[in-house]
Amino acid sequence: MRVTKGRGALTAVASTAAVLATMGWAAPASADPAGLETVTESVAASSVDKSAFAACPTGKVVTGGGGFLTAGSSAEGHVGLDRLEPLANGTGFYATMREAGPANFAGNWALQGLAQCVTPPAGYQVVAATGAVGTEYVTASCGTKKVIGMGGRINSGLGDVMLDQVVPSSDLTSVTVRAVAVQDTSPAGWSATAIAVCANAPAGLERIVLTGSGASDSSSSHLKVCPAGKALYSAGADINAGNGQVLLTGINIVPGTTVRVRADEDADGFAGSWSLNAYGICGS
Repeated sequence: MRVTKGRGALTAVASTAAVLATMGWAAPASADPAGLETVTESVAASSVDKSAFAACPTGKVVTGGGGFLTAGSSAEGHVGLDRLEPLANGTGFYATMREAGPANFAGNWALQGLAQCVTPPAGYQVVAATGAVGTEYVTASCGTKKVIGMGGRINSGLGDVMLDQVVPSSDLTSVTVRAVAVQDTSPAGWSATAIAVCANAPAGLERIVLTGSGASDSSSSHLKVCPAGKALYSAGADINAGNGQVLLTGINIVPGTTVRVRADEDADGFAGSWSLNAYGICGS
């Protein structure tokens, strides 16, 4: 275990493969696309910001991944994701979750992370684009290639700015992220990075979407499954009209074919109507 001290400190754990079926969230998968494997990482419960790195096996590259607050925690509404990053060299996926806003959460909570890893497809490339300071929406493009994976990162947000959206375009040529300042904060000097994992169009490539309905519930969770005979390269989510008072607390792939996403209203609740969408990129 490696621990970094200071404001916005992270507890980080080197990756190991773990079966999380007992958590009801993730399990290893073996299916098309070629060589598909889900690698999971568990970070022990504590009361600090956390980062989990799930490393792909030798000979495979990352296409996507996720991170989520584990079941049984009372931290819902107090923490959110600010990093969902397929690394540029293809070696794995980082998920970072931080305690949100000006007040720290006193209790312990744990983070689970995962990476989707495949045999390197033709034209594999990871593209990142960073917006100007304070820019909410940032897009990374694959040019003439197709998006097979997605991610995003908040830079220097330190729990005052969170990821609100990681979404692939309908034609699978780009990925857009949105960064949102959480309630009762006035952050400065932060930026957002959008990340697209690109490749020559592989077989059966398809974007799947589940559009949530607006409500003022304390939390929202959705599942979306790839069509029969296909499995997931990556997963994403979009919070609509959360206004910085709804936190993204889960993007998961279960057990290789199903996107699961979750968001929670912040600790003092949100009176407005909001919704949560789930996205996946499937292939065969």
